[in-house]
Amino acid sequence: MNLQARIQSKEQINQASVIALWSILNLTFLPGLAFIILLMKLNTCQANSLSEYHLKFAIKLNLIAAGALIVVSILMILLGGFNSGWTWVFVITYFVLVHTIFIVLAVWALIRSWSGNKVFKQ
Repeated sequence: MNLQARIQSKEQINQASVIALWSILNLTFLPGLAFIILLMKLNTCQANSLSEYHLKFAIKLNLIAAGALIVVSILMILLGGFNSGWTWVFVITYFVLVHTIFIVLAVWALIRSWSGNKVFKQ
């Protein structure tokens, strides 16, 4: 591997790592704002690159997480509203099981990006 290919590879790894970090931030501390930053990165990634793969994975993961949160919120309202005891069952179950899975997948994507790999082998 020549020097230019190694530099480009390191640049792709750095971009993929930053993208994976923004994905984690969207799922934890900066929901919404971090997703907007992910969307703004759509124009900066090279086609068929490691960073583009991680960006598409991050956007899909965060959209699925948002959809799951919306479904749980609708279920809470339909099954008793916010004054029902079932509300806490849904909230705790969602965050302990479902949201944790999304965060673990985002952390896994970050670790895979550090090594220059895709999240899933193809």
